[in-house]
Formats: sequence, C-alpha cells, structure tokens
Amino acid sequence: MWPNIFKIVGGSLVALAVLWALVLGWWQSNDYEPSRLDLALYLGALPLAIVGGYFLLKGFIEHLKAPQAAEMPKDAPLDDMDPLAIASAKTSAAERLFSIRLLNAFVVTAAGSDGESILAAITDGVRPSPNPSFTDSDGFPVFLAEVADLDHSMIAEEFEGESRFVEFLAAREDIKRALALLASVVDQAGDVLSGHLNQPKTQPALNVVWLIPNNWRDLDAAVLKAWLKKRYWSDLSDTCLSIKIIPVSHEALALKQLDEIILDANRDSGRPIMTLILGMMSSVDGNVVETLDANGALFSAKRQDQSVPGEGAVALLLGHEAALGIDEQEQATVVSRVALGARDKPLGSGGRIRGKTVEQLISGLLDVTGVEHSAITAIVADADHRADRLTEILDGLGSAFGHLDPIEDCSTIGASCGALSPIGGLVALACAHTKALADDAHVLLISSQHPIERAALLVSPPLAQKSTLNSANT
Repeated sequence: MWPNIFKIVGGSLVALAVLWALVLGWWQSNDYEPSRLDLALYLGALPLAIVGGYFLLKGFIEHLKAPQAAEMPKDAPLDDMDPLAIASAKTSAAERLFSIRLLNAFVVTAAGSDGESILAAITDGVRPSPNPSFTDSDGFPVFLAEVADLDHSMIAEEFEGESRFVEFLAAREDIKRALALLASVVDQAGDVLSGHLNQPKTQPALNVVWLIPNNWRDLDAAVLKAWLKKRYWSDLSDTCLSIKIIPVSHEALALKQLDEIILDANRDSGRPIMTLILGMMSSVDGNVVETLDANGALFSAKRQDQSVPGEGAVALLLGHEAALGIDEQEQATVVSRVALGARDKPLGSGGRIRGKTVEQLISGLLDVTGVEHSAITAIVADADHRADRLTEILDGLGSAFGHLDPIEDCSTIGASCGALSPIGGLVALACAHTKALADDAHVLLISSQHPIERAALLVSPPLAQKSTLNSANT
C-alpha cells in the first residue's frame, strides 16, 4: 500500500515540477511579469487540472479493462412450494420432446419428382443448365432449375369466372407454373390421402396448411381455397376439412409453421386429425429473372456467388401417433420439434465463415432427443451451390460428426434444384424422409439458405425414434 502511495505522490510532484519549470521558463524567455492571477492559474490550477485529469483517465481505463462481474440470472429459481411454476416447467420440458409422424412426402423439382431421384441427382452432380429462353443484362443465357415439360395451360381455365384472378394470372407466369406444380404433387397424394380419410369407424378431419410465397399476398385467398377444395375435396364437409393459407417469406418461417403443427397435434392428440402441408414456388418467369438480375442476385459468370432460380412443389402428410394405426406408424418417419436461431450477421458479409449458430441448434436438438452424434448417418440441407453455405454447415458440424463424409453424406438440395425459397426446407424434409427410411437411420436436416435465419430438426425411422425417446424419458 505505502509503496503505491509514495509512487503516486512522487510522480505527482515530478509532474508539477516539470510544469512549473516550463511555465517559468516561458515567462523568463519572453520577459513577462505575471500577475497574481497568472501565478494562481498557471502555477496552481493548471498543473492540478492536468495531474487530476491524468489520474481520472487512468482510473477510467482500468475500469474498462477490469472483468465484468457475473450477471445474476434474470429468471428466479423455481420455488418448490409453487405448484404452478413447477407444472409450467414440466410442461415446457415435455413439449420439447414432442414429435409428429410423417407418413408420406410428395415432391417435384427440376432434379426429380420424388425424394429418391433428387438425392440421386445431387450424388451424381447434376446442376442447373443455362436456358436460352431467358437472358441476363449482358445477353447471356440464364441458369435455371426448370421442371421440364410442365403443362400449365389449364390452370387459368380452372379459375374461369374469377376475372380479376385470371387477369392477375395472365401477368404472372411464375404463379401459373407454381399452381401446376402444386397440382402434380396433390394428385400424387390423392390416392394415399383418401385411404387415410376413409376409415371404417371414425373419419379423421383433414387440416390443410397451404404455405404460399410472400409475394402472393395480392391474390384472393378465398379464391385459392375454393379452387383447392373443388379440385380435390369437394365431397368433404366444412367440419371435416380446414384449409389455411399462410404467406411465408423464407425457409425458416416455413419450418416454424411445421413446428406449430407439431405443437398443436400433441396438445390435442385425442382428435383424429391428418395434416397436409402444401408448398410451391417458381422463379421461372421473365419478370422474376429481370428483377433478380437488376438487384445483383442472379447467378452468372460475373456473379457466381448468387442464386440460381428454381421451382418446385411439396406435399407432406402428417399425423400424430395416437391417430394412426400400427401399420401406418411402421411406415412413417418421426419428425422432431424444429430448433430455430439466427446468425449474428448475414452470411456473405465478409470475414471468416463460422457455424456457431448451426452448432448450437444441433447440440440443443440432440440433447433434447437423446440421439448421439454417431447415430446421425446423413445431413440434408436446403442450401444451394454457394460454397459459404456448405462451409457454414461443415463448421457447425465440427469434429463431433467426423464419421460423416462431407460430400457423400451431406446433401445440399439447392445445388441441383436451384433456390426454392420459401419451400426449400420442406423439400429437404421430403428428401430426409426418404433417406431415413432407406437407411433406417437418423437424418439431420439443416436450413441454411437464408442469409441469417437458421433451423434444424431430426428425422428418424420409427423404431429408432421410439427407443431413443424411451431412453430420454428414463
């Protein structure tokens, strides 16, 4: 203590002496006769202000350098005597273990019309090719992931009588193509769905959740609902059929809707309900391509770090375990809750590409489900051809997934199908469903196509998931 005091006092006196010497020397060199005010100001107040300011600045710097005290947790610990708090905590913990059965997945993209063909295209390195029907601002053909031989000529006729809607369709090639793609997957799902709905004892209700691109908001939702009901379920009463149309802007929001469906199905598992998630999109349209090009977001020879326009549709048939028979459960995969998060900064904004957010989502997901890292045999992501997307995923997987081959075991849907926002995550889920059944193993789905938003979920074969949840509950 005393050495520090002597050091401070001695240093202050030396500083005062130096300041006095400088002031007196300046007065003497200029033959200046100071007044009493000058003596008080320059030999008293000024040196004290400088020395005091030095110690004040030093103290402030030391305060900034000092480690911050650990913050107390904001949430108070649960009171053992508060039954409501205990019940709420138990409910939250139980809800994290909720899951739903994925009975069937129907999908169509430029890379294939089912999950198996899409995964095969990715493995074979199939990539979108330039389409001479579309050119960029430099006059070069645009790379497009276009579904070949798609006939959408009848779509406008099916809305006959809705003049405003037909006029809107006439100006939007992308919407006509997307509706035609949707019709193709719902046609596939029709026979399978009728088998589930026509139960001998109790007919389950059908809950249709139709996710549309955010730029479809100007369309009349009532017209779309009427078209879908008339085309497929005109024989179902309103008590047995619910159609909800939800605009979504990106992949993570679509997966968030899936998570809401999982929550609702488990909270009200006593009701026999089948849920059909529908999604479709198309960027194969001259106006869409022109807008992407003008915004610098179109893949080209100059901008290879941008997206390739794609198109596709997906239909996912879901049901809670309590509403399904044993045979149905044995043929269905089990989909976990969706873990959602966001990066600190957009991908592509510069600096080292880190997968911290992806790593945290995966870690939390596996902790809840009780699945070991070594039990994951494949990764399916909605990412496209851009290297930074795959780099982030691989960094997030880290050494814990060292048993996976980054090429053979990590399938990025967008590499072959093009950009499929906002349904890319759902298309990836359809492929993960196929992979989990084929390999009889856990498949991890990662959504990383959006610049910031991230999501992850686990797709498991029935027997593996049942044993996992039993061990997690013990």
